Amino acid sequence: MTAAPPRTAAEFAAAWDLPMRTIRSMPGALDALPDVAAELLPAGELGLLHDGIPKAVGASDVLTAVRDRLAGRSVRTVTAAVGAHGVVLDEATVRAAVDGSRGVTGLISVGSGTVSDLGKAVAAELDLPLVAVQTAASVNGYADSLSVLVRNGAKRTLPTTWPRGLVIDHDVVGQAPRALTRSGIGDAVAAWVAPADWYLANALGMDQGWDEDAIAPVVRAAQPLIDLDPAEPAALAALLDILTIGGLAIGHTGSTAGLSGVEHLISHLLDMAAMAAGTGHDLHGAQVGVATVVSCALWEIALQDIDLGSLEPAALVPPEDLQERVLASWAGLDPTGRVGAECWRSVRRKFDMWATNGGAVRAFFDDWPRHEAILRRLAHPPEKPATALANWSATRTFSALTPAVDAKLARWALRSLPFMRDRFTLTDLLLLAGRWDDALIDRVLDRAAGAGGGL
Repeated sequence: MTAAPPRTAAEFAAAWDLPMRTIRSMPGALDALPDVAAELLPAGELGLLHDGIPKAVGASDVLTAVRDRLAGRSVRTVTAAVGAHGVVLDEATVRAAVDGSRGVTGLISVGSGTVSDLGKAVAAELDLPLVAVQTAASVNGYADSLSVLVRNGAKRTLPTTWPRGLVIDHDVVGQAPRALTRSGIGDAVAAWVAPADWYLANALGMDQGWDEDAIAPVVRAAQPLIDLDPAEPAALAALLDILTIGGLAIGHTGSTAGLSGVEHLISHLLDMAAMAAGTGHDLHGAQVGVATVVSCALWEIALQDIDLGSLEPAALVPPEDLQERVLASWAGLDPTGRVGAECWRSVRRKFDMWATNGGAVRAFFDDWPRHEAILRRLAHPPEKPATALANWSATRTFSALTPAVDAKLARWALRSLPFMRDRFTLTDLLLLAGRWDDALIDRVLDRAAGAGGGL
């Protein structure tokens, strides 16, 4: 008898044989914390990592509720530094949290995605078991083994460690600020386009590990974001499911690339621009949601209006002034040149790899009809994420972000897409083809506007 396919996050974790098997996701899940801690965290002093920002559960505070449930255990509080941009996971912040956690036998992180990423980084550095208590449905990063950290002023996704357990109390998440839940919607809808960028990179030999079986459950789990009324408890449960399964899929494949393409890169660029300028930026997922509508519009234009299959592989070469373009992208925001130099190192690696990859590139174009069919299946029309975002009253345009992203900054982010990291996306192929220019960017933004997004 064939076993039923996995449906819940815990079932996917077991099916994929992941290190994180303990997932408690339900109303009142905090009550399971004593048993989870007893099972997964050894005797001795525990580190309780958080950002110091109050979070409610009923009439109580989440940190108080966690401490109450850990009665009898020695607990050391480790508070992450909060600045103008919230908790920024730069070298100094991570080092301070590591130093504050030395000597504990296990770690419990309590907070949103940034605190969770910090907990995974600290646990990896000190080789500690970690239990993550999720306080918002804001991102999918709670359930994977990677962290988004800032290195030399640039955002980088780096391997850290798996939480041993994940506790998701729906009562806690339901009381989180609505902006955080809407951020989760933005992160979730990326499933309708990011896999196309990952497939493209794999098909061109610029990445490896393509696994549609890992990504398909996430795409299927996203449909309730359109179908369900956000006021229903089932809608929050569905959002938590897609985010958790998405995180597990990322950990299973060992890369965020399956659910993080152009749309996530746009968000990272907006963050980096804000940090360099000393200004604020919106939540990561809110920016990703807006950028997903734009990315879907880009893929639609690339597949319907740009004859990608007719590109001549031998003519796909980086512009001669590539280094100057990379450095110029950051010169206005970081006159020290530190960020530009960090980005150039990554971009150079990417295009050095391209230069040695001619056989895979030729094979891709020789088999274009098959690849085209797959890409059309993976890249959904921009109306789909726009509809889900509208259903949850989530942000769909750059100008509606907080603070608003004006047309100049949005165009800078799009123009700079090939110039920030070593991960290959559609915009890199268009740059190599000489097509990634302001005229195409304007067409993409116009198409996104037609779907209810864009500027």
